[in-house]
Amino acid sequence: MAKLELEGMEELVDRINKLGDKGEAIKKNALQRAGEKVKASMEKKAPRSKLAKKHMADHIKVSDIAKEDGVDFVQIGPNKGDNSKFFYSKFTNWGTSKIPAQHWAEKSVHENRREINEIIKEELERGLDDIDK
Repeated sequence: MAKLELEGMEELVDRINKLGDKGEAIKKNALQRAGEKVKASMEKKAPRSKLAKKHMADHIKVSDIAKEDGVDFVQIGPNKGDNSKFFYSKFTNWGTSKIPAQHWAEKSVHENRREINEIIKEELERGLDDIDK
């Protein structure tokens, strides 16, 4: 599972954190928008069967905002503990002893890193501007 964090924007994040519940809503919106960007990229990169059936690419999700060690983040795509109907997505991403890893989830984050950071920055600034009005 890819993980998007609010990083490299300490001053903005500090200002947002001081806003309490309003700040949490702003962070959630920023991470959700960035997560949707990564999700769209993952949907294009995820392997698809040629059979007419449901595909894992159609079931990639962006998690709710979470916090770990004081850092806010969302998770996108497969995770190693997945037991859903589309659990096999983790095998195509990380590989097995018989299937080579394709790393399509991580590639989606790395290839879009600049745009992801820009989306997060824009949303944080927009949220602060809306409060200042």
